[in-house]
Amino acid sequence: MLIKIQSANLKLSPKKCSLFKRQVSFLGYVVSDEGIRTDPEKISAVKDWPVPKDKTQVRAFLGLCSYYRRFVKNFGDRDDGAKPLHKLTKEKRHFCWDESCNIAFQELKDRLCKTPILGYPDAEKDFIVDTDASDIGLGVVLLQWNSDQEIVIAYFSKSLSKPERNCCVTRRELLAVVK
Repeated sequence: MLIKIQSANLKLSPKKCSLFKRQVSFLGYVVSDEGIRTDPEKISAVKDWPVPKDKTQVRAFLGLCSYYRRFVKNFGDRDDGAKPLHKLTKEKRHFCWDESCNIAFQELKDRLCKTPILGYPDAEKDFIVDTDASDIGLGVVLLQWNSDQEIVIAYFSKSLSKPERNCCVTRRELLAVVK
């Protein structure tokens, strides 16, 4: 590795390098031989986030949560996910924090604080794409078998737009695969 860096005429700053470590914090993630997980220091910001008082604060919270959405199953398409909070941010909607928003807010915080470790994809192994489509959203899990268990590589979810909701179930399932 060091020979490649030298041949590319690059220089490393020892203060900024972490070589020969079992795990490294990088861009809000902890990368280790087990896989990728959220950085506990960053997640503490989610845990301590106060209840939003206006649309701007809801958008800020959703922005932070969206950065880690690949760790949360059904992040955007369920009522206990980000959906009620996204509805609050719509332009023509009056800001009204109700019980459904509070439940979604607390549930999102809990689910983000208990995130799983995502495995590394192995190009030599087969991938399993598990999709689900409802009348309002899509959910996708990308998996691989590692010896005797399924390892989650990534989660994806999306609320459906009005035109997408008009599609038949088969097309919505195919849309989940495409997305």
